[in-house]
Amino acid sequence: MPPEEAIDVERLEESCVFFECYLYPFSQLYDGIHIPLSISICVFGTISNIFNIIVLTRKTMRNPINILLCGLSAAQWLLASNYLAFLIVEHYRMQCFALLWSEALTWYRFFNVNLNVVFHTIAFLTTIIVAVYRYFAVKYPLRASSYLYKPQLAVAANIAVWIVVPLMCVPVFFISEVKGIDGEHMNCTFTEPMFDLNYQANPVLVSAVFWMFGIVLKLIPSLVLTALLIGLIKSLKSVERRRSKWKHATRSRSAGSDKSGRKFSSRPRTTRMLVIILLLCVIVELPNGILNLLMAIYGEEFGIRIYDHVGSFMEMLTLLYSSLSFALYCSMSNDFLTTFRALFMPWWNDDKDAFSGSYIAVNTSAVGFRRNRRRATEAVIGP
Repeated sequence: MPPEEAIDVERLEESCVFFECYLYPFSQLYDGIHIPLSISICVFGTISNIFNIIVLTRKTMRNPINILLCGLSAAQWLLASNYLAFLIVEHYRMQCFALLWSEALTWYRFFNVNLNVVFHTIAFLTTIIVAVYRYFAVKYPLRASSYLYKPQLAVAANIAVWIVVPLMCVPVFFISEVKGIDGEHMNCTFTEPMFDLNYQANPVLVSAVFWMFGIVLKLIPSLVLTALLIGLIKSLKSVERRRSKWKHATRSRSAGSDKSGRKFSSRPRTTRMLVIILLLCVIVELPNGILNLLMAIYGEEFGIRIYDHVGSFMEMLTLLYSSLSFALYCSMSNDFLTTFRALFMPWWNDDKDAFSGSYIAVNTSAVGFRRNRRRATEAVIGP
């Protein structure tokens, strides 16, 4: 390396107040694939969450956890479909289509961006409620069955989240505004007026909103979710130890008892599925909370040096997390997969009688859930 280049590198590294010199090459590389990659994820997320909603709302699948997961899928579907529209607009804006720089379309982007925050927050808080339900169902099954594990409470929780979160997110709509810009912007040159989104000129308001989101709606819920996740893992291990002892004590029982044992042993699989969902949520949301908090502390300088370089990547991770639930449900929930096949893939089994038998079993299980709430507290997807 020539001495001049070495000096430039040293100066660059010395100016890395927030290590942005290491993020800039990554940002340059990732920004080239962000839009096509995110569009692909959004298309899959939009379609898969429609499948989730259809399957989880079937009569054979109705239980409190599934009701909450249906609300979660609805929020994730809105996030994926809304962000898909935003990405398409952004793609053609970068191609310098004059219409997309107009005031009307910029106002559309204003509401689109802020509604994405609302849908994302709804999905996040619904995930926490799912964690609370499942933790108490595993840790205190009898009490949860009597007081918590009721479909009416799950519906009420969904409604409450969809009412409270939009109200809490109202301040977000006040930190950005539509502003006129120069005729030359982002390598685009127009003779007619151009508009874009910018932060409000009031730094106190912007900082206050980032403080609220960084701590109240991101960091604290992420820590609560982490604690619930750890507690759920410990409770799951305790249940598996008891199950192992139970299996050892019932080895000599009849075939009918073995069948009930297989049903009993299949339930931790769905709890593990929820553990994976919660873990993915923590991995995505905790860094987001930290970034929002640092943005509130350091202000615009941090936004330019760091947030602008990693923001697109964090958005992609959020979209990816919101789109993975369908794959997890299919791979880790027999009841979900059975119902999905019955609805969309009736040709899956060559033996129609065997298929009918499996579908009847799902209905029988649903009746069992209504007759015995204690059993229902140990199920997650499907009765």
